[in-house]
Amino acid sequence: MSMTLLTTLQNLGIQEKQAKVYLACLELGSATIQELAQKSKVKRTSIYNFLEEIKDLGLVTEVKEGKKLLLVPENPEAVVKRAEQRVNEVKKSLPEILSIFNRPAKKPKVRFYQGLDGLKQVYNDYAVPNQPIYGFSDYEKMFEALPESFLWPTAENRVKNNCRFYCIAKDGKMGRVVQSKDKEQLRETRLVPEIDFETEINIYSNKVSLISFRKPYAAVIIEDEAIAKTLKSVWNLVWQNLK
Repeated sequence: MSMTLLTTLQNLGIQEKQAKVYLACLELGSATIQELAQKSKVKRTSIYNFLEEIKDLGLVTEVKEGKKLLLVPENPEAVVKRAEQRVNEVKKSLPEILSIFNRPAKKPKVRFYQGLDGLKQVYNDYAVPNQPIYGFSDYEKMFEALPESFLWPTAENRVKNNCRFYCIAKDGKMGRVVQSKDKEQLRETRLVPEIDFETEINIYSNKVSLISFRKPYAAVIIEDEAIAKTLKSVWNLVWQNLK
């Protein structure tokens, strides 16, 4: 039995055992359940359990020949056509489905990320064209966690997207290095001495990201306009009190 054919049928939404029985039926032309069980290697009791399902799916038809009850396979073209019809029905319902999906839009959407790859995914989410970013950063911890070969190109991508970055950061060696590149990287950095953030917070568009630089590293993006506005107000209070 071809694994490719089996996979194709499964992609049409047909369960593995059902697909095996249908393929066996195609090979035999017509067969009893006993014969199908032997050919497909699917237990006879299992076939009886899903017999009505494969009939409803249009895979087989039940016919009587004398005293025997036989299963006759449906033409594969008809099976594919039925699958296409189901897809078209879903497409027709898509606007209604999307309207249901959009109803809870006011509820916060939360996405979690883990490890260095997760952190990189979060940084890649910032490049929304022409949208400013407001952040609290600890560049000392950031550059310990992430390689410069990733961080500097990320800043360049932000510049390409015209995303200005307003940053409140811990004063330190890397903080000053970053600040020295402010002009070319569309950034304004205000350094704060004697503070430990360890978690970077960025507010952008209607989202807030929180990144922990403690191993094994984790991050979260919260998409909610009310939360973003509240944290932006907190950020403004701090920003206005810094030189």
